[in-house]
Amino acid sequence: MAERTPNVPNTKLLIGAGAAGLAALAAAGVATGVLRGAGSPSSQPDVASPDAERAIVASFPAAGQAHARALVLQRTPDGYVCLWDSPDGSVAKGLGGCNPASDPLGGRKLMVNLAYDGGPQAASVREARLSGLVSAEVASAEVLMSDGSSRPLRLLRPGTRALAGADYAVIAYRVRESDLRAGATPVAVVVRDASGRELDRQATGIGG
Repeated sequence: MAERTPNVPNTKLLIGAGAAGLAALAAAGVATGVLRGAGSPSSQPDVASPDAERAIVASFPAAGQAHARALVLQRTPDGYVCLWDSPDGSVAKGLGGCNPASDPLGGRKLMVNLAYDGGPQAASVREARLSGLVSAEVASAEVLMSDGSSRPLRLLRPGTRALAGADYAVIAYRVRESDLRAGATPVAVVVRDASGRELDRQATGIGG
């Protein structure tokens, strides 16, 4: 398992996926974790290596009170795939984590991260972002909101095969300011195949 807790006050990042043993750490107002599967290496991924491959695969443009951010996909030379939600496109300042490149999704179809500023209660959240990877079988995705509504999630396919070693699509979604003001927050992400059959879902939420 590989873990990282950047020094970013008043920001929370929840990283999840389907592997049993989801890890989460909390320190200095930051929560971060990576999924962990049976037999996963315990060594730290070499995220700072000059030989690591990196690409900005999506972005969160500046809007309202929210600053611009970039979503960075990284492949380390020692065999990890990492996803970073970064204020400047760098790994050094990114919130995120790494999983073994042999199975970045831990045997499932979805890995999604929720990062938010403010909190811990929903009423004090200023910005919230969803980011993650889905498998090649996924044709559509949506986020279920706490008020019972849902929002479609665009699947970005920026040619990630060279980095991730497989044909994954990327999720990058900033929760609407109007939803946050109304108290509507993400509670789960659902992914489906081309026939509409549910392939996977991951619970995620704000609070506590």
